[in-house]
Amino acid sequence: MMPVRVLIGILLAIAAVAASARILGLHPPSSSSSAQLLWLAFLFGIPGVLAGCLLAQKRWALMGVVIYGTVGLALDISTLVLELRSSDGQVLVPVLSALSGLLNFLLIIFGGRGFLALPQDSMPPTGRRPSPPSPSAS
Repeated sequence: MMPVRVLIGILLAIAAVAASARILGLHPPSSSSSAQLLWLAFLFGIPGVLAGCLLAQKRWALMGVVIYGTVGLALDISTLVLELRSSDGQVLVPVLSALSGLLNFLLIIFGGRGFLALPQDSMPPTGRRPSPPSPSAS
């Protein structure tokens, strides 16, 4: 149960970093409301659903956390590189991107570790053995 609490805490921390970036007005301007809705679902909806599934002890939620962390880390690295290459002198965006990237990296580590630490009895059953050929078939 310990990894679940840690993962939920990290998901909440990632959502808090995203919320603080939106409150500070650092979110990218969106051209359409549907794109903005998709972005908000990625930032807040998916972590909420994953946290609920972790609480419900769904095995696949651990791998979902790893996938979410991987996508988030890739976005954070690209944002960090873009902000460091531009010379507008804004410090807060790279700091928040680095913090979010660190949290996403921790999400990958703890989610993968939790997935690999599952007991073997919760693995799916193996397939049935093939039937031997019938004697009349020869």
